[in-house]
Amino acid sequence: MTKKHREILVIVAALVIVGWVIANLPNEHDGRAESPRSNPVDQSALDAPGLLIVAHGAPNPEWNSPVLSLEGQVIRALGEDNPFRKVRVCMMEFASPTVADGIREMEEAGCTRIVVVPLLIAPSSHSFWDIPTLLGLYSDEELETELRREGASIVRSRLPITLTPTLDKGDLIPEIMVDRVKTLSKDPGNEAVVILAHGDTSTKSLWCKLMKKTVTYVCGETGITYGDWAFVHVGQSYKRALGAIVEAAKHRKRVILVGCYLSIGVAEMHRRFMKTFPEKTVPGTENPLEDLDIIAAEQGLLPDPRIPEWIADTAKKAVLRRGTD
Repeated sequence: MTKKHREILVIVAALVIVGWVIANLPNEHDGRAESPRSNPVDQSALDAPGLLIVAHGAPNPEWNSPVLSLEGQVIRALGEDNPFRKVRVCMMEFASPTVADGIREMEEAGCTRIVVVPLLIAPSSHSFWDIPTLLGLYSDEELETELRREGASIVRSRLPITLTPTLDKGDLIPEIMVDRVKTLSKDPGNEAVVILAHGDTSTKSLWCKLMKKTVTYVCGETGITYGDWAFVHVGQSYKRALGAIVEAAKHRKRVILVGCYLSIGVAEMHRRFMKTFPEKTVPGTENPLEDLDIIAAEQGLLPDPRIPEWIADTAKKAVLRRGTD
């Protein structure tokens, strides 16, 4: 065999060896060797979100009680496919557990992320600034100082946090207000409805939009043809509602008052005003509501089974949306 023949045989042998190696490399489809792609890690099995429901809180324990009871109601509403490792209701101020307490419990429970549902009627400075600051999502020295002065703790969590919208999303509030009005209505053709709400000067247009939508819906569902609203902060002057109430009484014989407040009915506010009127005004001034036919709702938005259902639905959707990122 000549030298040239030997060189050709070496080349052929080398090509045969290379071909055999390539043909026997591990393949994700041949089952002879595992690759990372053939057995992907189930990320959903590693996901353990927590649900934090943040309410404002009140100095009166009776007002906080129906809010705190939402915790168990939300867990039941989440059902068997509850994706949350832990569910907690907490308060911005006045009561415990605080937002900081809630975040700490989520971390101790081994949650991998947190969905925060603000239990507020509509967008406000609380939802835009205060809650994000308490959660460590927004940093402003002046605001943080103010919140700490009020006794709050600013959280710095290692967990990702998702903040959802307020209760004004959807038809939840109008539907509940319809039921409150129907409970009090006896003669829709001779009745007017006035809805009282907290309001917020920084987001007034959003609150007015919600109130207009709610009053329109209530009138359409009850047959009442006169409706209005007024913004009265809880614990502040009820006199802000007088104009709307007196004007409604000019148009209809009877005025129904309902409150778009989480856990307080307007009946308590109305009784307090009627009882203390002489002490709060100039002597000799007549009470403009004295001879009017007014009936006020004892109940606010809570208790109502639709609220825990809304919270559960909102939180689940937040988990699913984040899961697709």
